[in-house]
Amino acid sequence: MTQPYRSKLVGFVGALLFVVHLPAGAAEAAPADAKVATDPPELSSVGQTAGTRSDYDGPLDAGAPPPVDDASLSGEPEQPSEAAEPEPEPAATSDADADADADAETETSAAKPLKRPRHRLIYNHLLGLRYNPLGLSSELNIGYRYQLINKDTVLFRDSFIAAQAHTIVTPAYVGAGPRLDIQPAAVLNLSATYDYIGFFGAFGSLQSFPSANDEWHEDVISDLADMDLNYGAGGHQITLSALLQGKVKNVAVRDNPKFYWYDFDLREGDRTFYNQTIDMMVGDRGWAMTNDLDLLYLFDFGLTVGARYTVTKAFYRDEHFAPDEDTTDINGPTHRVGPALIYSFYNRPDQRFNQPSLVLLAQWWAKHRHRTGQEVSTAIPYFVLAFTFKGDLLPHPSTWNPKSERRKKKRRAR
Repeated sequence: MTQPYRSKLVGFVGALLFVVHLPAGAAEAAPADAKVATDPPELSSVGQTAGTRSDYDGPLDAGAPPPVDDASLSGEPEQPSEAAEPEPEPAATSDADADADADAETETSAAKPLKRPRHRLIYNHLLGLRYNPLGLSSELNIGYRYQLINKDTVLFRDSFIAAQAHTIVTPAYVGAGPRLDIQPAAVLNLSATYDYIGFFGAFGSLQSFPSANDEWHEDVISDLADMDLNYGAGGHQITLSALLQGKVKNVAVRDNPKFYWYDFDLREGDRTFYNQTIDMMVGDRGWAMTNDLDLLYLFDFGLTVGARYTVTKAFYRDEHFAPDEDTTDINGPTHRVGPALIYSFYNRPDQRFNQPSLVLLAQWWAKHRHRTGQEVSTAIPYFVLAFTFKGDLLPHPSTWNPKSERRKKKRRAR
């Protein structure tokens, strides 16, 4: 195997950071002048779907007395009514009329308000491929969702607490653990995830180093893998995330800072390791962070276009450097920016498999220790291609969502 090819395989251990998922129906569900949230990538797992009013109790005048007849107020006796003429027999209906009546009944039933369940079993899945650095991952969230505020308004329709199981699988490692989401209103989401990560010792990982100042570009990682210095190891990772988001008409803005804490069983004498997920040298028993800022425009046919700016930084302590070594951070922060494209094929809330979407992201490195001309050309972008979908498992979404519209086949005139 040639060294360049081996270098590319090394990156497969990276897990995908970019998960943008915006529902195609988000623009239709909110008033034109309202500020609403859009689905965040990891929050696509919460099964947010547009619904009907859950607190509807019937017409506003349901408790009013029946209307009073004018004759009962006049004091005059009621006049006997004339003999009613026999009603004519109903005319025979054609097949076309019957189909029209059935369609009308379907529309009427769909218009009836359905009660949104407060307790739901939800899931979301992501399959992603990344380049520069190279990575492949499959990520799944599945678990229980509780509706916090039972109001079908733009701000509180998706206020919830969700307790889920989180799993991630890559060619180089697997991870699993619990995840907790708290979303008091559509504009703010807070989440915490714990994962136990197990590296296989394959594809050049895990690679650890005595100091944060050591070189960790792709050629170094490849050379160390050729010398069989990569190894299998296990450890703990905690991810804390906050998402602030809003939408006015078709324009959405989101800011998503994340903080990561690591504790791995590194080789004796090593203090740091290369994390392909965020493409950064990180300190063991230390913190790192990323922040994604998105500006997006949502079309009404499922397409979303925009741009993303990402900053990444590791927080080192003196213990992450060799004794008597300069403790200046020479690795970050890193910066990259570029366009994003998301296309959602459909949004059918009554289906368990819903909102399948393609995500394309291309970001060029503005600042990086190794990817702005030093070892990798600045012309090569950070590139992501992903496929996502989500839905409700229980109760079946068809029991509390109107039936999705079907494409009507045109009848040929005979």
